[in-house]
Amino acid sequence: MPKLTGAHLFIRCLKLEGIEKVFTIVGDTILPLVDAAEDEGIQFIDARHEGAALHMADGYARITGRPAVGIFTGGPGFSNAISALPAIYTSESPVIFIAGLAELPEKGMSSFQEIDQIGMTTPVTKGSWLIHDKTRIPEFVATAFRTATSGRPGPVHLSLPIDIQEAEISEDDLPQYMPQEYRPTGRPQGDPALIEQAASLLMGAKKPVIIAGNPARYSVDPDQLQELAESTGIPVFTVEQARGLLDDEHPLCFGYADGALNPTARRFREADVVLLLGKRLDHRYRYGRVFSDSAKIIQADPSAAEIGRNRGVAVGIEADLGAVVEQITAACKKWAGPKENITPWLELLNKDAAAWDAELRAKADGQEPMHPLDVYTNLEQHLDKDTVLVMDGGDYVQWGRSFLKARMPGRFQRLGPLSHLGAAVPYAMAAKLAYPDSKVLAFSGDGAFGFYSMEYDTCIRHNINITTV
Repeated sequence: MPKLTGAHLFIRCLKLEGIEKVFTIVGDTILPLVDAAEDEGIQFIDARHEGAALHMADGYARITGRPAVGIFTGGPGFSNAISALPAIYTSESPVIFIAGLAELPEKGMSSFQEIDQIGMTTPVTKGSWLIHDKTRIPEFVATAFRTATSGRPGPVHLSLPIDIQEAEISEDDLPQYMPQEYRPTGRPQGDPALIEQAASLLMGAKKPVIIAGNPARYSVDPDQLQELAESTGIPVFTVEQARGLLDDEHPLCFGYADGALNPTARRFREADVVLLLGKRLDHRYRYGRVFSDSAKIIQADPSAAEIGRNRGVAVGIEADLGAVVEQITAACKKWAGPKENITPWLELLNKDAAAWDAELRAKADGQEPMHPLDVYTNLEQHLDKDTVLVMDGGDYVQWGRSFLKARMPGRFQRLGPLSHLGAAVPYAMAAKLAYPDSKVLAFSGDGAFGFYSMEYDTCIRHNINITTV
């Protein structure tokens, strides 16, 4: 049996957190981690560029709804990987970004490939830590996962010096805990009085809408969101990682919550009550001004800092979004059945949606030069509910974002708020690793495809069967 080291301890902690795959490029200051991962049975997916590998971790987290890990050598490997980190941070993905570095006693002495990894990652993570003691490895790993998954999710960073990796450990150093012992296991509930206020506003509205954003992906049960929609009759829109949380084919789902891609969403201006499930009132929503001044905003969010940010709200609920959906569903059921006073509103939205679909299909006329929608309308018949669709940058891709349907959570992926080009291929690779029996299609413009096209070599080496259009 090989000797046990800090690297083994670290990898065993990852296994306790349910990690089975790690995305990487092997380098000098993580060699002990690589050996330990092989000993412990964790699969290393080695890419051709560290940025692509960290994007794969991001994609894996988005698609599965669980934390994912990227491990990279310190210095240059870290520097390449960090190019993906701002995009992961703004997309709010629970990614654990791990990097090696030179021996701890040499820190600050211009040691091997030394840079300030903690300082560089702090602005674009929820937390960044240097592990300075082998006996505290379990504590730091638990802290990293707890931070990445709590509240609004997001990336974290751990730097692990090579001498800590190589240090021999005893049985006393091995993790003696389970992850649930080091984080909340319940779901923070919404204040009952606020839930009742929200339900009263929703059930009294004539033009209500529900909009689900990023954090809803990780906490809201799709069946529960469907029950809320069906029991109240309130239309639902989804955006960002919440796409597919309610099937776009459902009669109460009206697709992308983005007026630039979906004209039906331009009716937000007429909504009288809006339930935001984790959707930020950022620049894409004109800081809340896509809604009328008279609209009553109900903002549910796992972070109190987001409530009332950029626009005042009628009801602000800090809580787990899954719990809020269940609570509001139960409260609304006191009104005994779906609302009838919003029938004209639903008819208007359906009319808009049908008109937009007809307009898009009319552009796919088979004439030359070929319209991008000729591609998407022909592909449509080959897609099923399990298909994973990944959208990169490129003008032709935007037509696909407007036309194609999000059918299931995690299976309709877009770049994120930074609109960073090139990540579709790594996302698609991660999707195929997560769902090997599903079709995976990436759509990319010619410029975007150039960023990580060499990752097709990674696809060949790891037998990852994706299609890029």
